[in-house]
Amino acid sequence: MQGHQPHPATPISDAAFLIKRGKKRGNYNCGRCGQPKKGHRCHLGADGDDVSTPISTPAIAEESSAVTSLSSASVVRTGLVSPASVARPAPPLGRRRALSFDDVSVAESMDELEEEDRFDLDEDLDLDGSGGLPASCLWEVMRRLPPVGLLSAARVCRGWRETTRRIWRAAEELRLRVPATAQIGFVGSVLQKCPGLLKLSLKIESDVDATMLACIAFSCPNLQSLEILTSDSCINRISGDELTRFISEKKCLTSLKMEGCSNLGGFVFSSTSLSSLWLSDLHSLSKMVFNCPYLKEISLDFSRQVSDTTDLTSVMDGIGRSCPKLQNIHIASVLLSHDAVLALSAANLRGLRMLSLVLGSGITDASVAAIASSFSKLELLDLSGSSISDSGLGMICNVFPETLSKLLLALCPNITSSGIQFAAAQLPRLELMDCGMTLCDPNYEKSTDEEEDDPELQKTPNTKMHLIYQKLIIKHNRLKKLSLWGCSGLDALYLNCPHLKELNLNSCRNLHPERLLLQCSNLKSVYASDCEQMLIKTIETQVESEYSAVEYQYPSKRLPDGSKRVGVPYFCNPQPSDDDEKSGRPAKRHCAVIATSS
Repeated sequence: MQGHQPHPATPISDAAFLIKRGKKRGNYNCGRCGQPKKGHRCHLGADGDDVSTPISTPAIAEESSAVTSLSSASVVRTGLVSPASVARPAPPLGRRRALSFDDVSVAESMDELEEEDRFDLDEDLDLDGSGGLPASCLWEVMRRLPPVGLLSAARVCRGWRETTRRIWRAAEELRLRVPATAQIGFVGSVLQKCPGLLKLSLKIESDVDATMLACIAFSCPNLQSLEILTSDSCINRISGDELTRFISEKKCLTSLKMEGCSNLGGFVFSSTSLSSLWLSDLHSLSKMVFNCPYLKEISLDFSRQVSDTTDLTSVMDGIGRSCPKLQNIHIASVLLSHDAVLALSAANLRGLRMLSLVLGSGITDASVAAIASSFSKLELLDLSGSSISDSGLGMICNVFPETLSKLLLALCPNITSSGIQFAAAQLPRLELMDCGMTLCDPNYEKSTDEEEDDPELQKTPNTKMHLIYQKLIIKHNRLKKLSLWGCSGLDALYLNCPHLKELNLNSCRNLHPERLLLQCSNLKSVYASDCEQMLIKTIETQVESEYSAVEYQYPSKRLPDGSKRVGVPYFCNPQPSDDDEKSGRPAKRHCAVIATSS
């Protein structure tokens, strides 16, 4: 068969031409000098050169590496072996036909070969072991595999390796768990396979330092979102200066979430692209400067240690002045005080929509007044762990009746059931309310211990204890989630919320079953862990009852004589169809009661 001839205008060496052309059968001329073989002794072989020694002219010395890459690629692509008489350049060191993803140096050396050996998914591939599965189907299957699965699939055959390589290169989001036994080279080898990565989430189970940041910065030049999660046993040793340098150098970074930031010490963040910042486990920061004009969301979670010396008043003042476009603020610290709230209220944050100041026992009704006067368009307000009372709750209802949809007041001991009922009545757009551990009986544990020690006390009713119990009546047309976990001071509950889907009654130990009424037709989940068994049975009875909250309307049917209509039960009707759903026929509710014994 005649070999393929190159274009006459294409300059190519003799060696490269022979590689592409191969040996023609029926040729009786010498393969070296071209003379007839009969009675011929080639003078070129007199020196004892090996027949496989490549020959090339000085003019093409600069093209030898390119010819080598081309020949290696052709061998891998076709699987053919040229005759021994054809001169072939020696393959370069370190280049293999199979690619191992765990060897970073090999992956780097294969870059030139990959450029020469690209393929389309529509072309036929050598998919050995895949049962003739098309490349497009194989792509859809492999793109759903986790990173470990992709690394294993790459070792099956060349077609699978090429498909996984394409998936790595096309990946824009990666979630990777880094075990404690893994080295930094493992993360680097995986990240280098994804040059177009935009979102990265790492779950690290060992100590982490600035080396990890350097590896991420080098391997992901276009990274936009970074999340570093740490286990409880590991230590985050990244300092504030190292994190500051990383943020300033990553011009495309828009979101940063990092846990275990106890060793930052202080930082000065300067970025024109950063819009979301989450830092947890902060402790004793000497300085916190935010030069982020486009920052829209910030979450700072400080440690619960009493030795924390962070000046939150200065932090609040700096956040308000340097981040004018903030929309969401979450600060969790036991050092939150009225002065810190005043410093934040002094800023011109007219676009603020969500404000969460958690665990600040120094936040009072005066702080609520400052918040209400400065931020009039709040959609979420979280003052859990504060010292506000029913008066402060009344101010919230007067200022945010048309905007507030989420109100969280857990661990607020000064709020009573009257204040909660008033808030539910005055906030018509409310969809979520959390009052966990608010209606709490502080003497419950003490009284239980005394009753166990004194049998006579168990026989006599304690009227003083009944005086502190409270009842709660809520009627709301838009409320979807209600949390009353740990409200041991609640003994009566009446709910009329047609759109309520989730109810949390965990640890409501004093709630009487006969004083519970749930008129919630769309209720999906009820949490009743650590509650009395009778209360759990009452909840199950009410949520499973077909007539408890939904008025059951029988469909009407006219008699044969057309005289009147009668109600036809569902069991006399055929199976429900789509027409029944469109007609608005009420279906039986399916509600899960989740209860675990203490």
